[in-house]
Amino acid sequence: MKRTTLSIAVLLMATGAIAESKPETKTTMANPAATFCVENGGTYEIRTQSDGSQTGVCILPDGQEVDAWEFIRSHFGD
Repeated sequence: MKRTTLSIAVLLMATGAIAESKPETKTTMANPAATFCVENGGTYEIRTQSDGSQTGVCILPDGQEVDAWEFIRSHFGD
């Protein structure tokens, strides 16, 4: 009886370990405005305002700072 109980316990633990070892898959996609900024020589920063909202800023090679989405729109239109 002890042997059966022990075998069942080991089997249940092994089954639980297998079920939990499933890797979680996450898909990430780059921000197109950030990518465009960097590909054109800029540096991309995310800035957080006092209200908690965030804005992507592209700092161009000449030091000019522009909204990242405005920068990409200025090259491709709306």
